[in-house]
Amino acid sequence: MSTIDTVAWWRAVPSAAREASIAAGVLVVSLGLPVLDGRSVPVSVALWTLAACVPLLWRRRFPLVSVAVTGAVTLVSLWLDAPVSPWAALVAVFSAAYHLRRDRVLLAVAATVWMLVVAVLRGAPIAPSDVLTVAGLAVLPVSLGYALRLQAARARERERNRVAREVHDLVGHQLSAIRLQALGSRKAGTGADEALDTIAGLAGEALGQVRALVDVLREDGAPGLSDVDKLVGGMRGALTVEVVRELGAVTPPEHVQAAVYRIIEEALSNVARHASAQRAEIRIETSDRKLVVTVDDDGRGGTESKEGNGTRGMRERSRLLGGTLSAGPREGGGWRVRATIPLDGGGW
Repeated sequence: MSTIDTVAWWRAVPSAAREASIAAGVLVVSLGLPVLDGRSVPVSVALWTLAACVPLLWRRRFPLVSVAVTGAVTLVSLWLDAPVSPWAALVAVFSAAYHLRRDRVLLAVAATVWMLVVAVLRGAPIAPSDVLTVAGLAVLPVSLGYALRLQAARARERERNRVAREVHDLVGHQLSAIRLQALGSRKAGTGADEALDTIAGLAGEALGQVRALVDVLREDGAPGLSDVDKLVGGMRGALTVEVVRELGAVTPPEHVQAAVYRIIEEALSNVARHASAQRAEIRIETSDRKLVVTVDDDGRGGTESKEGNGTRGMRERSRLLGGTLSAGPREGGGWRVRATIPLDGGGW
């Protein structure tokens, strides 16, 4: 399995299962290392270790809370003479440094103070040089988490550059082909209808591929769920669209909202182009920490097994966020597009 396939598989795992597996892994390492050295683990230490690992279950949604609770549990265990391994605290700090957009300096300072308190509770003498050593060790997980975030950002930048090159090559090729068709028809003086049909096909194919590629580059000012009403308003006169929202107090991350908006946009475009529909319904709801978006129409739909560029683009958007997408005829007539995407966007 390639690295890309592994990442895609990991993102497809439900978020709750990912958090539980990481917390369980830290628990096993924390309790297993002393056993490897031939030491027994007292029940009190095992229980405190479990308590220190539990906050890792919400390390993504509430990074600073996870750090604070894990650190506090570790300190209390030291104070009660049931010291737990620092692995849980280190993982919490690393994860917070990766997910936070700011406050990393505060995180590093807090980690340094925490390690100094740990040293005091252990009764170890602290020399001035020890403070620098402790600070270096405390900054290490913060630096690693931030470095991994930068690496992910650079990977996205490389992907945007790759897409830009593909757009350039695609547009250049298709426009050249269109120009040759037009010039050939003009010189021959015959076959204008055939040439126009070919040009229209080339232009349509190019448009679909360019839209799918250029959308990857759009991050700043990306649309969100609040823009769906405006999108629907643009269909007024051509299609009657009803929007149903059942999100409660949930606010999905911006990149998830942007992907869902694009899926809805493409689904409505397909309805307008191919379905001969009069009405459509967009339903946006949450279920089991996932965002479910359904676009139904009352048109003819289709039974072709061949998947167009639009559907492939929507499916790719869902897959990149650890989700799934289905498209096909619905019971009672018409067509249904349904995307199911984890609310956390399939992140680490």
